Amino acid sequence: MKRVAILGAGFIASVHVEAWRKIEGAEVCAFFEVRPEKAREFQEKYRLPHYDSFRMLLEREAVDIVDICLPTFLHREYTEMAANAGKHVFCEKPIALTVEDALAMQDICARNGVYLMIGHVLRFWGEYVKAKELLEGGACGKVLFVEAFRLAVTPVWSVGGWILDPRLSGGASLDLHIHDLDYVNWLLGRPKEVFARGLRSEKGSLDHITTQIRYDSGALATVQGGWMMQGDFPFTCGFRILGDEGVLEWSFRAGVNIEERGQVSPLVLYRKGEKKQEIAVQSEDPYLAELRYFLGCVEGGMPPARGTSEEAILALRVALSAQRSAEEGSPLAL
Repeated sequence: MKRVAILGAGFIASVHVEAWRKIEGAEVCAFFEVRPEKAREFQEKYRLPHYDSFRMLLEREAVDIVDICLPTFLHREYTEMAANAGKHVFCEKPIALTVEDALAMQDICARNGVYLMIGHVLRFWGEYVKAKELLEGGACGKVLFVEAFRLAVTPVWSVGGWILDPRLSGGASLDLHIHDLDYVNWLLGRPKEVFARGLRSEKGSLDHITTQIRYDSGALATVQGGWMMQGDFPFTCGFRILGDEGVLEWSFRAGVNIEERGQVSPLVLYRKGEKKQEIAVQSEDPYLAELRYFLGCVEGGMPPARGTSEEAILALRVALSAQRSAEEGSPLAL
């Protein structure tokens, strides 16, 4: 039985606790949270020991895995503390706000002989995984172009509004956009050039952005993301993939947040000379899938091959280059 400590008591921490409790061989043993009100709510809901000091938690609890669900600007600090204590680390995306911090996280985990996995959940999301499998099987022939998008209203769930402060979260152009930047990297390989345009919110944050990416293979991608949508606009994401033999398309709409992520909409495959094919994907919760995968890596003594720090750092480099490109109005080589 591997014992898991949760850091944080927000929305994603709740998602992770509920997932861990469904995974055989894992036990959430305690959580860390410094804000008394959030801690009280979380403790009442999950009946877990609470600590407002991570060092005290590590001293008093036998912990194998630390699951970091804290704001992005805290990722490096708590990863370093966990790694120095010899604990394996699962950390929510983005890995960090800067490449310097991300590399430091990667290095300290390697030096302490512990695993680091980053929660790029699309690598475990059924439709995204199935699309990759179909492409690798030649369903669309040679992939020429990928369009991906992720749009939402301005989030209101973060304590103190940290998510809306680009100094703490990177804004939507980092926090939200990075999901799809990582996914197109997974599909297309090594990015070569980035060109982006964006809109700033009233707070000055780059919160709606379109990024064009050219890959070493010659394939192109256009990725749109932002949380400046208005009214009751539902959380919306999806992709269109053009190949020289076919097109693969999928779109999804959920609640204001991702609480309705269990809904199913089919992948649609269009091929030359054939009728369209609708492919239903029945899959488990992707957050459950990624945490179960990480537990398997820890139990099996095998470093993660999905959600790796290398992949997360590459996605971060693309996201930061997109921000810089949007500011400068010119393409940037990677």
